[in-house]
Amino acid sequence: MRIAVAGGKGGCSKTTTAINLAIALNDLKKDVVLVDCNFTTPNIGLYLGVPFVSKTIHDVLSDGLNLNDAVYLHKSGVKLIPGNISIEKLKDVEPNLLNKKLNDLNNDFVIMDCAAGLGKESLIALESCDKILIVTNPEMPAATDALKTIKIGEELNKEIMGVVLAKRTGKDEMKVNAVEKLLERPIIAIINEDKKVKESLVKKDAVVNVFPYSDAAIGYKRLACYLSGEDFVDVKKEGLFKEFIRFVFGK
Repeated sequence: MRIAVAGGKGGCSKTTTAINLAIALNDLKKDVVLVDCNFTTPNIGLYLGVPFVSKTIHDVLSDGLNLNDAVYLHKSGVKLIPGNISIEKLKDVEPNLLNKKLNDLNNDFVIMDCAAGLGKESLIALESCDKILIVTNPEMPAATDALKTIKIGEELNKEIMGVVLAKRTGKDEMKVNAVEKLLERPIIAIINEDKKVKESLVKKDAVVNVFPYSDAAIGYKRLACYLSGEDFVDVKKEGLFKEFIRFVFGK
């Protein structure tokens, strides 16, 4: 299943969501590959501490490389196809080949991190996916761009899986029901503003890896369970219980 993680507005946590969703699905024993479909400003490699690899999505879309030959196995166990941050590599990329190249993959989930905006890169990714996961923030500019993305997805006859509401603080922002009413789509995950997300970026890893009991990590794990049809286990409560048992019984 190819899932495009999109939303329109830059900075709304599309890449963070794509990365953490992919790793959370991998933790559920799903066969997952994460593809950077942001050819102009690819960030997956930077976020995960692998900014330079020998083969990237840019090589696939310019040199006729098989997509499987550009798969990088991250230390978390998830498979990545990052982009090349060099401007020179961008010159020869043929984005229109993306849909055809994605046929090389035979994974349970192909998570596609889309570019910001609704330009050619984003549209090609949306055309190449099976389903679209919308990411937005509880603010009008982001929600408006998310609505535009939904409308384009409908025109392309793509299934909108639902909305991820990221960076929610609960203060001076749109209410959850107001976002749902505007987008006419259910919010299937709420990722509250969490400083652990920024700390994980400093550590060049996903928040589900380095801070597995954080609110954001729990939110992404819930999302992965929802999309894969698995039962969610509250690892935070489970972890606290284990700590209690260890403290009381020394085990």
